[in-house]
Amino acid sequence: MTERSVAARMEQAVRTYIQGCNDCNATAISAHLHPEAIQYFPNLPKWVGSSVIGNKLATLAREHNLCWTVDQLAVDADRLAAALEFTAFDGAGRVYRGVEWYDFEPGSLLIRDIRPYYAARSRDQVREELEDFDYAGRGYPMTRPA
Repeated sequence: MTERSVAARMEQAVRTYIQGCNDCNATAISAHLHPEAIQYFPNLPKWVGSSVIGNKLATLAREHNLCWTVDQLAVDADRLAAALEFTAFDGAGRVYRGVEWYDFEPGSLLIRDIRPYYAARSRDQVREELEDFDYAGRGYPMTRPA
């Protein structure tokens, strides 16, 4: 049996990290993070530490009924980085589109930092996404997964 490639392990780490977020499971979230991982945010202070990030994300997801999808995922094994295009849904029916950049720790391939970027955030819009982009036509989720 051959060892999974670095790229496959990185992709699996991102996918299972997102699943942990969707399950509001702090332990599952933390399992893919380096102990000193950093979660950055636009316009908010960073979170530092795998357990801090896991607990805060699980609480945030549970309190706001958040759910994320993996729409596109690109992995660069040579640079130990990945980019995730996602759709997020909240309990109020809002839709958020964005991208997260992941850097991985060499050797362990644990996520070292996460930097999210959102499409034109505005509190008074129900859908925050690119104008005139054919999300449905390109197969992106338009409704919250069951």
